[in-house]
Amino acid sequence: MRSQWIAASLAALSLMPLSVNASCPSPGEWWQARQAVPTSELLVQAAQQQVVLLGERHDAIDHHRWQLSTLAGLYALRNEMIIGLEMLPRHAQPVLDSWVAGALSEDELLEQTQWQETWGFDPALYLPIFHFARLQQIPLIALNITPALRQRLSSEGFDNIPADQRHHIPAPQDAPASYQQRLQAVFDQHPMASDDADQLTRFMNAQLSWDVAMAHGLAEEAQQGYLAVGLMGLGHVMYNEGVAHQLQGMGVERTLSLLPWELNGCEPPDPTLADAVFILNDSAK
Repeated sequence: MRSQWIAASLAALSLMPLSVNASCPSPGEWWQARQAVPTSELLVQAAQQQVVLLGERHDAIDHHRWQLSTLAGLYALRNEMIIGLEMLPRHAQPVLDSWVAGALSEDELLEQTQWQETWGFDPALYLPIFHFARLQQIPLIALNITPALRQRLSSEGFDNIPADQRHHIPAPQDAPASYQQRLQAVFDQHPMASDDADQLTRFMNAQLSWDVAMAHGLAEEAQQGYLAVGLMGLGHVMYNEGVAHQLQGMGVERTLSLLPWELNGCEPPDPTLADAVFILNDSAK
């Protein structure tokens, strides 16, 4: 059975011991439900899911280092894995396939995906993950949609755009009230924000279009039997209100949301923030 195979595989892993002081978080620990849990336990739990979401702050190098180490741990337990990327829209998929196949250089990858125009964050933060995927022949999947399509979906509505033009992405589930409040707070901080209710509605619809597009890409891979691991911004993962909520609406029942969390004295992480968090030093950049 898969669970027995996973348990046996753990004997080969080098596991980090937990801090003797379980009341205060320590760097290198996983925390879940108000307590530290062994790395082995957390990785086994994650490897048995359909989808795992790994949040990030896009410009934080330790967030990407954590993602890479987690990806390696998951792949050691389950080879049938894909890595889904918020960073690139669907039309970049042939380029990602060529990269994993070893047909492109780094410069060709960045040029053909139009990385700077499409994403803009330093590619050096992401290239170790790209190289890991190529080394292990793990498919990289472009999850995003173009800003133009996102704008059309948010303003015209899903029903008014032919399915083939929206990659057959379904209409999103209604956002939880708490997610709507968080989105409104983000909107209110935007320099272009106004009291125009239609503008706020379009902003929220755009975010839901973003969430459901990524959820749809991950769900398609999970339904083929892969462990679908999605890399995306923190806001799409926090409180299971973004992508996880849309996955649930698609019938994906086994999803685990994981986040990095900067140490703040002895303060434990909020247990509702994600299904589990990994503790980083507060000096993480």
